[in-house]
Amino acid sequence: MSNPSRLCIPPRDLVPHPPARPPSCATVAALLDHLVAFLSERSAPRLTRLLENVTVERSLWPVHVVLGADAAVADLAHAAVAAYIAEGRRPPLPADANDVDAAARFELHLSKYSLDALNPDEKVLDLGSRNFFICARRF
Repeated sequence: MSNPSRLCIPPRDLVPHPPARPPSCATVAALLDHLVAFLSERSAPRLTRLLENVTVERSLWPVHVVLGADAAVADLAHAAVAAYIAEGRRPPLPADANDVDAAARFELHLSKYSLDALNPDEKVLDLGSRNFFICARRF
């Protein structure tokens, strides 16, 4: 038989505590209300730069272009053609000796299956896409 005086009693901090009560529905609702109020007061971060992917006709992979948030479609076309030429991509773009502006010979589309070219004055941010296709103008 065991002697009651020899029983080992664990210290108070090692005794497991009873599980805490889950928060009530009212407490959870109040916390959610505070969170929603906090998030709605914060203003959304303003975009300052956009990373665009422009696939050039007959090229294997897209050109990555970083533009300001207020850039127009014409700015994107100029930047994509300039990046393509600067990187020395293949196949090389057709050269025209009389044309100083190489990007003027190209038009930008939302995809390679889109027949309508984008308006050069339209803002890129308003288009809702970050992937574009650039091809030679069809006269």
